[in-house]
Amino acid sequence: MTPDPSEMLHVIAVDLPMAEATGLAADAGRLAAALSVAQVDPSRVDVIEAKSMGDLGLVTYVTEGEGAVRDAVRGDAERLNAERGAVMILRPRAVQAAVAPQPPLRLLGSYPVVTGKPAGEPVSAASAHGSAAASAAVDPKKRDKRASGIVAMAALAVALFVAFVMWLVAA
Repeated sequence: MTPDPSEMLHVIAVDLPMAEATGLAADAGRLAAALSVAQVDPSRVDVIEAKSMGDLGLVTYVTEGEGAVRDAVRGDAERLNAERGAVMILRPRAVQAAVAPQPPLRLLGSYPVVTGKPAGEPVSAASAHGSAAASAAVDPKKRDKRASGIVAMAALAVALFVAFVMWLVAA
């Protein structure tokens, strides 16, 4: 089964200065023409300078930073880590068809990405079911007790205040 190109991570070398590579990535029309695709989503495209990766290397960036499947990248590791110029990363859903880059672009590789799966059963709580109105309804007997308690506390506070004022006047 051939993987869906729209769900792949495409790594493309850009044989242009970094500023021009960034400009190309921001222009959806020019980028689509250079990739030989109908359209591209520039929000899913990044341009990085491979030499800025230092000891990290492009392979580590692509696998750990972008989520490419490590085994799929392993065969291209030497070529990826040897790249020193501008590199364009097309994340999944950046394009809807297979890419066929034209100069100044060179395809370094297209890789599947790791897809996360939940660790177990979905978590459910009783409070997640039902409506807010049903849980907000209070038993009338409890409401009466609560009102009586509030009145008693208010009366106690008033009595303490009066006692305090009398003590101040007497002193």
